[in-house]
Amino acid sequence: MKNVVIIFLVSCFFAAFVIPKIIQFSLRLKLFDDQDLYRKHHSKLVSRMGGIGIFFGYILGLSLYVDLDNLEIHALISSTLILFLLGLKDDLLGGASPLEKFSVQFLAASILVLFGGFETIDIVTLENDILQWTLNTLAIICIVLVVVNAFNFIDGIDGLAGVLGVLLNVFLGYYLLQWNDYNFGVIAFILAGATCGFLFYNFLPNRVFMGDSGAMVIGLTTLAMCLRFIIVSTNDRTDGFTLPKLIILALLIVPLFDVLRIFIIRILHNKPLLTGDRNHLHHRLKDLGMRDFQVVLILVAFTGLSLSIAIIGQNNDAATTAISLVILCLTANSILTYIRGLHLSKTYRFFDILFVDTLNKR
Repeated sequence: MKNVVIIFLVSCFFAAFVIPKIIQFSLRLKLFDDQDLYRKHHSKLVSRMGGIGIFFGYILGLSLYVDLDNLEIHALISSTLILFLLGLKDDLLGGASPLEKFSVQFLAASILVLFGGFETIDIVTLENDILQWTLNTLAIICIVLVVVNAFNFIDGIDGLAGVLGVLLNVFLGYYLLQWNDYNFGVIAFILAGATCGFLFYNFLPNRVFMGDSGAMVIGLTTLAMCLRFIIVSTNDRTDGFTLPKLIILALLIVPLFDVLRIFIIRILHNKPLLTGDRNHLHHRLKDLGMRDFQVVLILVAFTGLSLSIAIIGQNNDAATTAISLVILCLTANSILTYIRGLHLSKTYRFFDILFVDTLNKR
């Protein structure tokens, strides 16, 4: 464990060392996050190139501490590099088209799943092996796409995507190392360290944002660690979790619930799925007058509560635990919606949660 702490600190140092240079570079070329200000509340010029620092610390850490003579590691690095370049283009030149984003993300997800060994995870079970393999592979690719974009979505306030990325990868890395999956365990701590180096300049006060390049790198690598966690935990281990998929669901509860809720609301309100708005969970909490770090603490605490339910539920059937997590999300969202509605309008009523905010029946 001592070596892991050193690896974490080295990656943190690499990222923290390069980010001031990135900030200076952004000042010279005027690469500031001044887009969509109705969704963002920073009043000063802030660089959106922090993802370069995260990627720099991440790649240097990998080159120093990970055995690169491994197809699964090459698949992870290749897919991460593809998404980093896509995000960097978006951060430098403005928004890529939805078709371009989807195509490149699909390519990266396919490389990760097919060459990273993750297509072996069972999502559906059928008698036809070829059909089962095809559907499982497509399902996991879709999950990768959802999680990558979910992390991109929650990167709307200082620290949220970064703090969740650090905590999730420390948790996953710890268990992967306990289960002797050294390479992936170390990668999780490398990403956590590089992200911490970024957070020094992003959180209280904000001097740099991670941008799409950082959010997608964190989302993809974190999801890869989650999939690896499921595979290793179910390989006939006596010290593994009996329901590892529910552990992963609990860890990703905030970004997953946010993206699914946003998509459902936009469909019901007849709005484009990929058009930005201020209806994300973090925006709704900020509407109550909370500061960024308070929102981060609340959503981290919610993740911890969900994880506790998933761990306690390992001795129950999967359906009961999954339903408990769904009920927790729906209850918390209803409470938040009602409190926010009263905060914005004294005439707001409890049934407006369903008829106004959800079904758009005014």
